[in-house]
Amino acid sequence: VHLFLELQQSVLEMEDFVGEAVKSFLGALYSGEIQLVRHLFRDVNKLCHVFKVEWLSGRCWDYFTGLVGDVSVHTDYQTLLFLFEEARFCMRVMKCDKFVDLVVQKICGLENRAEIFVEPYMKNYSDLETSQLRCIIQITRKSPSSLLHIVKQNIEKQGMVLDETSRFLLQNINLSLCITDNEALFEEVFDTLENLVQLTLKDSVMINKLYRKSVKDAKSRMSLGAPHSSSYTDSIVTVIPNVFPSTAPLRPYHLHYESDLAFLDAEGDSPLIANLYILIEQVIWNFDFTQEEAHNALLINKLEKIRVKRGWGKISPLFIESWPSRHEMVSQLNYQNMIRTYGNDFFSSEESFRRVGRIVGPSNEIKTTCTIEELFCTEQQFAFDFKHPNTRDCPRAGKCGFMLKVEPIFNKSGSAFKFTANLCLVQSEYPEGLHIHPECVSAEKIHLTVMSRIYSTGMELMLGFSTWNEDGIVYEKDPESPEELWSVDGYPFSRNDEIKLVCFINI
Repeated sequence: VHLFLELQQSVLEMEDFVGEAVKSFLGALYSGEIQLVRHLFRDVNKLCHVFKVEWLSGRCWDYFTGLVGDVSVHTDYQTLLFLFEEARFCMRVMKCDKFVDLVVQKICGLENRAEIFVEPYMKNYSDLETSQLRCIIQITRKSPSSLLHIVKQNIEKQGMVLDETSRFLLQNINLSLCITDNEALFEEVFDTLENLVQLTLKDSVMINKLYRKSVKDAKSRMSLGAPHSSSYTDSIVTVIPNVFPSTAPLRPYHLHYESDLAFLDAEGDSPLIANLYILIEQVIWNFDFTQEEAHNALLINKLEKIRVKRGWGKISPLFIESWPSRHEMVSQLNYQNMIRTYGNDFFSSEESFRRVGRIVGPSNEIKTTCTIEELFCTEQQFAFDFKHPNTRDCPRAGKCGFMLKVEPIFNKSGSAFKFTANLCLVQSEYPEGLHIHPECVSAEKIHLTVMSRIYSTGMELMLGFSTWNEDGIVYEKDPESPEELWSVDGYPFSRNDEIKLVCFINI
């Protein structure tokens, strides 16, 4: 209307568009209806943008979100490539980022994203543009070691030469998170970089700085609990660490007491062990309990030395009080008594707090129950009441606290597998009556676990449920029942077993 009536144009050149797309576009303007198809989507969507047809742009967006919504771990590479490149076209030509944001978020949530998209997309490694590389970095942000592995392969493939693509990726991948994700690979990559041919002084300085900064950042984040970024506005959520890590921390199996102390010495500096909660869980499950009091006292003393050295806070007394009490858990009961006897320096009700989450419903109503199936299969939001000592005089209405967003991860067959948890820092997404003080709550200082009553009538902690579990759910058959059991780090769950999400927060 603007072109034909106000500007009095009688002819409109559309040489840049496919004729079939133009016909579909004009037909929609007359009829108010359109049947979008994949091979015409780009031109129709661009026509809507060029001629500012808002209602039709909305139809294009709905069509695209529908295609993205159908993506699963079974989606083929060509489909993902189509969605990715269409989204990049919208960003590059139409200056519209929401398409890329949608596709990146979807692919990022696929457990097998490296195999079905990242690896085949990166085959044209040296030909990729910076904008493409930035998108791939975003897709692999939760597990950047998969991308770092590709960098290593290509450096070796090209005769140990550092090209511009490798240089850009090394400078932009979160290498400190790679240490947490796969420390062995991180070291292998820098061993490879040390053996580059034609290594310039500039590259040598860059590699040295990258290594030192990455190690420093990893130690700072894991042992001092520093936030991921200097500004809380950099990201609306922050990942809770050590939840089903792709590479679990060092995990011995039933060491004898002669080697316990030596092993603790070796792992005391590991960035994969982020707090005293994780270290105690390891001791409970894997170290050999002995009745010799001298040995037990030395073991507890060693744990305390590691805590002080790493700068960890003390743990909540409620942590040990919530351990399973069934008689089969002899090792846990023995260590529980041992820590009570010798570990007085571990505990502080003023430095660490236990909080139990409640489900936030679709309409922001609060619910109290959650099944293990709901936790692993559906997106959930958990609200936690938490008043930091610095907010005791908070004048705001409602309760101080925080909210975790839990998102499921499915395996290649589409079955429940793992989940991720993120600290939400956007107040507008919170339920009524709960507000966050983002300067007082850090994802790095939250130790996440669950409570269940699978062993008793009361809720008890499932120690190591996700912290020491890189396998997620293992499906097992119950010989006495047709129901399939979910084994999560050895804990036998039925799908309808009730659980509660628990956070231990250090300040």
